[in-house]
Amino acid sequence: MCHLVLIGLPLAGLSVFWFLPLPFALPAFVVIAAATAAFYWYLYQGNSRPVLTGAEEMQRAVGKVLGVSGRLADVWVRSELWSARYEGELREGDLVQVVGREGLRLRVRKLAAGRGHIPPLGT
Repeated sequence: MCHLVLIGLPLAGLSVFWFLPLPFALPAFVVIAAATAAFYWYLYQGNSRPVLTGAEEMQRAVGKVLGVSGRLADVWVRSELWSARYEGELREGDLVQVVGREGLRLRVRKLAAGRGHIPPLGT
């Protein structure tokens, strides 16, 4: 449907010159051209918005370490409990930032002290 509008509006704008006399065709063409420009702007704005859902939204999310076991940690991110791989040193209570995802396991790194805000568990 979207392709019909993207292709059809400009073609309809040009075709009015075949079917209408110039004094009627020119205002009709201006209206169609303005509608086409507004629709393209709306699509551009939609593509420029940040991702709000899905795996891409998890990038750069901040979480809290609930427990550490070997090279894996249980982290609380976006009101969900995740298993995460990490490098370096982590302890329970540290704040981490999501840097990637491997299947159902996150990759995280420790945040510097004082950066990021985590709401209390259960909210």
